[in-house]
Amino acid sequence: MAATSQQKGKRKDKASTGDAGAYYVAFRLAAMGYTVGLTTHGTRAIDLIVGNPNTGKSVTVQTKTMRDALGRSRAESWHKWRAGKSPRPVHETFFCAFVDLKGGHPETPDVYIVPSPRLGSLLNLYKTGGDWYVIEEKDAKEYREHWDTIECALA
Repeated sequence: MAATSQQKGKRKDKASTGDAGAYYVAFRLAAMGYTVGLTTHGTRAIDLIVGNPNTGKSVTVQTKTMRDALGRSRAESWHKWRAGKSPRPVHETFFCAFVDLKGGHPETPDVYIVPSPRLGSLLNLYKTGGDWYVIEEKDAKEYREHWDTIECALA
């Protein structure tokens, strides 16, 4: 069965959103002086390979991007990203960068840097709508803009 133009447009929009997050994270890391390579489209679990030319150390990064990751209820706020189906490696040199484009507004995106051993604690399995990584607002400061987590791994 052929995809409708609306379905094709939705896939393209998701791809553009994902690309925006990956390129933004690559830009930030390159601006910090690291060598950054983007993997080919469709590579599972790894979007960026980041190297420190001074130490020879490298890390891998998967980016997860949402146009608007913020959710709210009466009692709390949280940020969430789709988990996807690919298994994530758990290794001291693998990180996940969760990017919130804040609804596409012209302000700087928020990036939450999470070392892979901590990913399991953020995974929420919902009965409907799939699996999501959720960072509650009360815990957000632990991950928001913590580029130093990657810097330490590359030192």
